[in-house]
Amino acid sequence: MDIIVKSKNCDVPPRLKQETVAKVDHATRFFDRLVGIEVVFSAESNRRIAEPAQVEVTARSKGHVIRALGMGEDHRAAADTAVARFERQLARYKARLVDRGRGRPRVAVPVSPGGGGRPRSEEPAEGGWPRPRIVRTKRFELAPMLPDDAGTQLELLGHEFFLFTNASTGRSNVVYRRKDGDLGLIEPAD
Repeated sequence: MDIIVKSKNCDVPPRLKQETVAKVDHATRFFDRLVGIEVVFSAESNRRIAEPAQVEVTARSKGHVIRALGMGEDHRAAADTAVARFERQLARYKARLVDRGRGRPRVAVPVSPGGGGRPRSEEPAEGGWPRPRIVRTKRFELAPMLPDDAGTQLELLGHEFFLFTNASTGRSNVVYRRKDGDLGLIEPAD
């Protein structure tokens, strides 16, 4: 399995890169069917940010993407946080696969909702409300899957929602995280 290390807007010492690769490689003991892993070191240049160093670990397996983000005052602390989260996600993913293979029902894991949103544009529109603006566009293939699989993918990515093609209906659906920690499903009306 390949582990690719990249850096954005920062210089990372080779020794720290080697240590992080060793930790990520050790974390894969939970789940060895990964196709590839990418580790990205980045840093924010804004002095007001308390934890400017970021390390993102992204692993790809057949049909799933597992992502963990660690932030810290320096890259060593951020890497430790990211690898710890990555290990937890791999262990949880492996447990789900084992439970599914044994025919056990899945149990919902309560997750506290994240409140780390970015502020909207301050440009007022009609009526005095700020006008939202599109700042990023993503394109990806909608993989056909069942809603349970989409919920698993949502948890592995750590996002608030996940868009997918429902394998049973062939229509686009959205799985989202509710405030109580459960998941919701949005289906188009007929």
